[in-house]
Amino acid sequence: MTEPISLPPGVSFAILAFLLSLLPAGLFIWLTYLRRLNRPVPAGTVTQAFLAGMALVAPAFFFESRVARVWEHVSPATAHYFAGAVLPLQSIFDVLLPALGTFLVVAAVEEGLRYGTLAVWLRRSTAVDQVFDGIVLGIAMGLGFATVENTLYFLNLIREGSFDTLIFVFFLRFLISTLAHIGFGGVMGALLTRGIFQIYQPTRSQLLTGAFFIPWFLHGLYDLLLGINQTLYAVLVLLPPLAVLALWMQRPDFMVYARERGRVLVTPRVPVRREERLRRAFSRQFYTPWNRYAPWLHERRMRGNFFKDM
Repeated sequence: MTEPISLPPGVSFAILAFLLSLLPAGLFIWLTYLRRLNRPVPAGTVTQAFLAGMALVAPAFFFESRVARVWEHVSPATAHYFAGAVLPLQSIFDVLLPALGTFLVVAAVEEGLRYGTLAVWLRRSTAVDQVFDGIVLGIAMGLGFATVENTLYFLNLIREGSFDTLIFVFFLRFLISTLAHIGFGGVMGALLTRGIFQIYQPTRSQLLTGAFFIPWFLHGLYDLLLGINQTLYAVLVLLPPLAVLALWMQRPDFMVYARERGRVLVTPRVPVRREERLRRAFSRQFYTPWNRYAPWLHERRMRGNFFKDM
C-alpha cells in the first residue's frame, strides 16, 4: 500500500491560495469568453494573454518594492502605505504624498507594463483582427495579473492563520480587485485595438494616448481611495469603466474585421454569421456542374422554395 503524498505546509498553503484566486478568474473568463458560441479569439491566444498577465506581477512587485525602500527615507510616516496599510484621513496633506506614490509609482508601473505588453502583442498578432479581440485579451491579461496578486494576499493571510479575515478578504478581492483589473485591462485593450486599426492619424494618436492615461488615472484613484479607507467610493470609481465595457462588448462595429493577414483594411469587412456560413456551404453542393442544370433544382429555385425545403 502506497503512503499518501505529504506536501510541506508552505507548498500546501500556496496551492490553496492559488486555487482560491483562480475561482474569480475562471468565473469572469467564462462570462466574457467561454459562454459565447461565437468566439472570435482562439482559446490558445486567450490563455497566452492570461499567462502574460501573471508574468507581469514579478517586475511590477520588484519595482514597487524598490520604490518602497526609497519611500521610507522620503516619508517615513506614510511608508507603511506601500505595504497595504490604511492611512488615517486627518487632513489633505496626509493624502498628498501617498497620492503621488499611487499615481506615479503603483498605477504607472502596473498600467505601463500592461500597456507595453498589450501594444506590442496587438500590433504583431495575426489572431487579432477585431476590436472585440483586444477587449478579450485585455480582460484576460488583467485576470492573470489579479490571480497572482490575489494569491499573494491569500498566502500571507493563510500563513498568519487569519482565517476569519480570509473569508472577508476573499469576497472583497473576488468582487473589487478582480473587477478592477477587468475594467482597466478591457478598456485599455479596446482603445489600443481601435488606435492600431485607425488609419486617420490624429484620431489614432488620441486613442493610443487614452489607452494608457484613462486606465492609469482610474487605477491610481481606485488604489488611493482604498488606501484612505474609502472603499465605497473606490467601488463607485469602477462602475463607469465596467458599464462602458459591457456596452462595448455588445457593439456590432467592434465585431467587424479591421485587419486581414496583418494589414489594416481601409474598408472593414462585416463578419459572416455562423448560420450564413452553413447556408452557403450547404448550397454549394448543389451548384456543381453536375447539378447546375438539374430540372428538380431549377424548378425549386424558380419557385423560391429551395432554402425553405432545406
